[in-house]
Amino acid sequence: MALAVVDAKNVIETAKIDGIDAVNTINKTLNEITNAKTNLGGYGSNHFNTLRREVEVQVFYSLHPSVSVDDVEVSLYRAFENAGWEIGETHGHTYDPETHQLTVTMYLYQTKVVND
Repeated sequence: MALAVVDAKNVIETAKIDGIDAVNTINKTLNEITNAKTNLGGYGSNHFNTLRREVEVQVFYSLHPSVSVDDVEVSLYRAFENAGWEIGETHGHTYDPETHQLTVTMYLYQTKVVND
């Protein structure tokens, strides 16, 4: 089983969302994916049977995005929904006064069944 961040990265890369460049520069739009937490669940016979995995996806928009910010975020949500993830909370947009970049942070959840 791949790590949640690897699965999330694959979702974004496979979706090929217009406006997401996945390169770390202020002239491109970047996604940073962090493993936020994993909860054990689905207990039976004193053993856990599921992993509820949470990832944090931060989007750092380019200084001059070629696509609407709303369109990029809806496309990200749809890509994760289509891959079987649940959309969690999204923190409001922030503006970085040093780089002048707009950012947003979203949380996504995936439940994986553990096979013994």
